[in-house]
Amino acid sequence: MRSSTTLRLACALALALSALTACSTRVAPPASDARPQYLAIGDSYAAGYRPALDGEPAQNTTSGFAWKVARDRDLELVNVSCAGITAVAFVGGETCDEELRGPDAPPLDGGSPADAVVRHLDRYGDDVRLVTVVLGANDLRGCSLDAELRSCVQAAVPETTAAIDALLGQIRERVGADVPIVGLTYPAFWTGEPVRRPDSDVARAVADETVDMFRTILNPALRAVYAKHDAAFVDVTEEFGAYASPDATVVSPDFGTIPARAEDICALTYYCALGDIHPTSAGHTVIARLVEGALRS
Repeated sequence: MRSSTTLRLACALALALSALTACSTRVAPPASDARPQYLAIGDSYAAGYRPALDGEPAQNTTSGFAWKVARDRDLELVNVSCAGITAVAFVGGETCDEELRGPDAPPLDGGSPADAVVRHLDRYGDDVRLVTVVLGANDLRGCSLDAELRSCVQAAVPETTAAIDALLGQIRERVGADVPIVGLTYPAFWTGEPVRRPDSDVARAVADETVDMFRTILNPALRAVYAKHDAAFVDVTEEFGAYASPDATVVSPDFGTIPARAEDICALTYYCALGDIHPTSAGHTVIARLVEGALRS
């Protein structure tokens, strides 16, 4: 039987990743033939998910990074996202439920979300000027934040990257060598655990173990699969400060003295305030800038 500490760690992972499931708003008509397009692919991060806030229900919104990039680049956004989806299900699963799809999605026509990507590219591939992909965190939902975290993630990642590899191969074949593809990973939101639970005897361990998981297992695997298809990779984990010294502290206007590696998590996601792992509009603005930076490099 697991110890109480192990059970608390497991519950923290399950509750956080369950938040990757969201609600949708609307479906856009088919993309126009007139404007160059940006194809945004992924889970709730791509769908612009926002938790229930200020009396409004949880929903997918147009405040996500994809809409910000589309506006900055004057591109027509086509969003093939499905909140809560794994990379494996994105490629080989069923059609995404309507309520989980992001705004500006192409019409439903059966098959997996990857099938929808392929159908769209077969029709509009010559018009696509940019592709972003954010997938992979949901594939780790079966892993608990305990002593077996590393072995569980190591076992899950090969199937995850194989799915992304297959998806990227289909995309690159249809858009050609010159269209930029940008892959993204995720903030290490669990660095906010000591802020949410300052008296917990396991919060520091949660932060330590999950930062290590992102830095040494998931992100290197994602970087390698994107590089295989000549796609850029944005280490959002690093850019949101997770690799700062675990002993360094800063003063937050909202939360007081907190670990430095949690500063951006508290300021740019809903994790410290609401226990929700998704970025705020300001967080999505930062991610949009990271995408822009990858395109310039």
